[in-house]
Amino acid sequence: MVDTGYYATDLSTRNQSVIRILSEMAEARRRLAAILSADVVGYSRLMGNDEQATVNTLNAYRQVFRERITEHEGRVVDTAGDSVLATFDSVVEAIQCALEIQQTLEVLNDPLAESRRMRFRIGVNLGDIIEQDDGTVYGDGVNIAARLESLAPAGGVTLSGQVHDFIEGKIKEPVTFIGEHEVKNIARPVRVYQLGRALETAADPTSRDNTPARSNLPDKPSIAVLPFTNMSDNADEAYFADGISEDIITELSRFQELVVVARNSTFVYKDKAVKAQDVGADLNVRYILEGSVRKAGGRVRVTAQLVEAASGHHLWAERYDRSIEDVFAVQDELTSKIVATLHGRLLDSERRRIRSDDRTENLQAYELVLRGRELWFRFTEEDNCAARRLYKEAIALDPEYGRAYASLAWSYVTAYNEYWTDDPQGSLDKALKIALDGVRVNPASHSNRLALGQVYFYKKMLNRALENFEKGIELNPNDPDGYVFLATALSHNGAPEEALERLEHAFALNPNLAQWHRSIYIVAYFNARRYDDAIAVWNKLDEPPVYFLRWIAATFAHLGRSDEALENARKYMARYPNFNLDEHLSRMPFRHTEDLDHYAAGLTRAGLGHKEICVAG
Repeated sequence: MVDTGYYATDLSTRNQSVIRILSEMAEARRRLAAILSADVVGYSRLMGNDEQATVNTLNAYRQVFRERITEHEGRVVDTAGDSVLATFDSVVEAIQCALEIQQTLEVLNDPLAESRRMRFRIGVNLGDIIEQDDGTVYGDGVNIAARLESLAPAGGVTLSGQVHDFIEGKIKEPVTFIGEHEVKNIARPVRVYQLGRALETAADPTSRDNTPARSNLPDKPSIAVLPFTNMSDNADEAYFADGISEDIITELSRFQELVVVARNSTFVYKDKAVKAQDVGADLNVRYILEGSVRKAGGRVRVTAQLVEAASGHHLWAERYDRSIEDVFAVQDELTSKIVATLHGRLLDSERRRIRSDDRTENLQAYELVLRGRELWFRFTEEDNCAARRLYKEAIALDPEYGRAYASLAWSYVTAYNEYWTDDPQGSLDKALKIALDGVRVNPASHSNRLALGQVYFYKKMLNRALENFEKGIELNPNDPDGYVFLATALSHNGAPEEALERLEHAFALNPNLAQWHRSIYIVAYFNARRYDDAIAVWNKLDEPPVYFLRWIAATFAHLGRSDEALENARKYMARYPNFNLDEHLSRMPFRHTEDLDHYAAGLTRAGLGHKEICVAG
């Protein structure tokens, strides 16, 4: 006899669930509404820089949203993560609310340093929504609003075609058609309009936002390679995952047909959970490569996904399970596939060019350089020496490893520049020999050319420095460091205005360059006698490198602002207590005597080099 009790009970339970779901659906109501969707531009980068400050700012700015939405008779639906979702019965009220929010946030951002400013994108749609009793909303209207928000510039507002048609003639703000865009699961493209003007940004660092304009994506395929996640059991293996990410960036950068974001911009996202749309907007790229590395014993597993930034759609994904010795072949395959996907067709000769002579088949030498770079980036005298030892070991294992030579040369240049050596000229001589060896081993390596150029710069051989910087840029036009190094040399060569042009190009390639890159503007402006512009840049730096304190002290001195000159001179001397003005001036690679005299006068008026300035301050 079959026992039907269990089946009857199970069926009864399922029927009750179905009835409950149907009841909930009946309670939900469908209506037409204006939907406002917003989120923070570059939220992951802000969190990476300072979590607590970002949370505090987000909470304060969300309060602005709540107040304005309430004033315009709207309702806040959700504030998950860094987003805000609200609905309105009136389209005009929704638009006025969006404009007032952006205007208020612009005022609140004004006193903040550029890197701490929080800007929102806002999209407004008019569409059908399903609203439940608990307040949650669903439907295509919400999805389209979210897509509109992703298309808005920082500080801007975008509208759907339905909103545009409804408000036409009812608001004073200008409206610009920016094209039709596909939305997932929506049959027809959506007409998109931009309301008013987004917050303007400019490459000139004295402008209020101090960020190069990035309203349009590059014409060429553009990509950001995020730091690969270390999935190994040993956390100390993170250097290996970082090294693979850096190598892919380097190899992709060799293709002039691609725009590749530099390491120092993408590595701010390390160990952070990020959205593709945020990264794409923040770095102004179409594509993102992300992945992971697991290293165990003699095996390595590398996974990689290529993502379309605007939509978040995965274009392809691959997994490589190989022996550890095959890690270079994995890098080749990954890079080749990326290039094929982004650029379509490349000649065989171009495709072969992706394999750089700048690396080694010796895995131990490769790992030594990766470990050395990890130490070098800590920027202390002890770590610099430790990194140097590892680079030397790598060269001993593989005398043809070009990258090791460039890294070793930089360790001596850093020691010279930071006064970490008792024999500064001896350090430069060693750096020169090593850099020349690197160029001999691999004349096509742009990193070796840049290292050699920097050595020539400090040896006051400006013609050769300029030649090597320009050659480095020719070999890899996607690396902004090359333009910054060239700008520094040009500024000392009596061409500060040309230096400023090179800096603008560097920041157009990578708007998120480090503080020291931006500080080179101060050097160029000082040498151009544009002191106010130099101070405007200085005031917008969060943590300026200490060695630029002497430049800003000299700048204040030339303006007759003695107190500020003295204050910065004291800070500099606290870091470099053994600073000797005469010895320092003998190092400076100025082409023209009048520029050296101008620099010396500024330092002297600031009090640098005088013993009494060593008082702590």
